[in-house]
Amino acid sequence: MTHTTDIQRVFYAGLTTRWHTNPWLAQTCDRLDGHQGRVARLILALWPDASRDLLIAALTHDDGESVTGDIPATAGKMLAHIEVEVLAKMDIWGYETLPLLSSLDARRLKLADKLDAYMWAEHHAPAVVLDRGEWSEAWQEIVKLAVELGVEDRL
Repeated sequence: MTHTTDIQRVFYAGLTTRWHTNPWLAQTCDRLDGHQGRVARLILALWPDASRDLLIAALTHDDGESVTGDIPATAGKMLAHIEVEVLAKMDIWGYETLPLLSSLDARRLKLADKLDAYMWAEHHAPAVVLDRGEWSEAWQEIVKLAVELGVEDRL
């Protein structure tokens, strides 16, 4: 059976607001479509030969949050929440449409995702990023991933 992607659901998934649980960033009007597009752009900037699968994953990786909402990474996402998010994304796109990433591409996506969040926060709430310890920890994790992936000089 072939899944038919519902164009309206794809469109509306992109309109989901990010940061709604963060008091410093909730009013910055970041949406999934913008975030996912920036993640894809960061991937292309860091790895110009990025695979098609990695770019598809970048452009769709948070679409399940259109059902579950944006839960911050610091909250320690529960397994049930992750399962609902994955199933929602699969329901939007179809099981055969979404790629299975190699471990290298999964790490690249993780770096670009975290880098976009950090850059968004740094741009929209610089005082918070400078003053709050979790952002320092986030930056350290970004640098560690960048070193592992050989792109630390590009940050």
